[in-house]
Amino acid sequence: MNNSLLMAIIFPLLSVIIIIIFAGGLGISFMLLEHYMHNEIGIIILGASLVVGVPSFAALLQIKIEKSE
Repeated sequence: MNNSLLMAIIFPLLSVIIIIIFAGGLGISFMLLEHYMHNEIGIIILGASLVVGVPSFAALLQIKIEKSE
């Protein structure tokens, strides 16, 4: 099999698998949090921290990378 054809098959397949694992893990963590806390407050706190934390971490990482160059 040609190397470029193999990469054209592997990379999309790998990206789909990674998204499924990430989304599944996030969904399971939300379900377990709701199951053990018996309310929605934990889910709201986790969701809000993800919404604020991920972009904040990305911005700080971007600033650090730009300073090092």
